[in-house]
Amino acid sequence: MEQNLFTEGVRPGSVTTPEEVHMLICYIFREAGQPVTLDQANEVLQRQSLVNYFEFAEAAERLIRMGHLCPAENGRYTLSPEGEKLADTFRQKLPAAVRERAQRALDDVLTLLRRQQENKVRVKKVGDGYEITLTITDIGSDLMSLTLFLPTEKECEQVRRRFLNDPALLYKGTMALLTGDMETFGDLTPSGRDLFI
Repeated sequence: MEQNLFTEGVRPGSVTTPEEVHMLICYIFREAGQPVTLDQANEVLQRQSLVNYFEFAEAAERLIRMGHLCPAENGRYTLSPEGEKLADTFRQKLPAAVRERAQRALDDVLTLLRRQQENKVRVKKVGDGYEITLTITDIGSDLMSLTLFLPTEKECEQVRRRFLNDPALLYKGTMALLTGDMETFGDLTPSGRDLFI
């Protein structure tokens, strides 16, 4: 049985026609409320298996050629007025379940993007391993900066992901342990689902 390369891995009930894919991509760009890269838009769609990568790449290229996606700064794109119209059509024509899955994935990607912009992770190779510095920035001075030694790059990546997934948890936990005041800093349970795929 021959498999269709363009629908492989797409969750049942997702968009399947090129027109629906165009509308969904425009919807993602509009709901983002800021310029985003094609990789970020693709990540949104892949998180919920809404569109196959090949289908996305073909549709995004077509939207750029037609002028629905316009280049912005740093490899990011925004919607043209025509793209806005396609996003409106998507809202009206496609099932609420698809819109909700797309919105949930978009929220996760934008939250992760914001955390990557607001917090810094620096990994430096040292003689027998790696130093990773996790910094929570604030207006003026940094709120917290923590440097750890780790033996492998893999462990650095695990720490980076955990930190960016919930930087507030690291801050609260560190402050609670250092001050001995567990009540002031509240619950030390992770705040939500894993933002990394």
